[in-house]
Amino acid sequence: MPLTAFRLAFREDVDERRFGRLARLLKVIQVEIETESAALRPSVERMTDCAAFALEAMENGESPERMSARIDALARNLALSRGRQVLLEQQMSFVDRTRAGLPCILPSHRA
Repeated sequence: MPLTAFRLAFREDVDERRFGRLARLLKVIQVEIETESAALRPSVERMTDCAAFALEAMENGESPERMSARIDALARNLALSRGRQVLLEQQMSFVDRTRAGLPCILPSHRA
């Protein structure tokens, strides 16, 4: 019995449209993740440099209490930034795996 007997409006391009939207959305998400990751790198580098200068200043006689507090704050921020980098890497891996699976569903995405 053909599908039309059940009044299902099956069109051959429905999967292509549906998963094509997913492919486009995954591309947008990929760009967002890459942009955030690229913006995070210089921030981490600056914090690392600041921590190094603070340690040097402390070794050169700068107020240990003040420098210690600054180093602690930088260490906390570095840990948060590195945690965010790990999370972004996990998100990118998920997006990559999902995009890699599209050829199983969409003929137009096959090599």
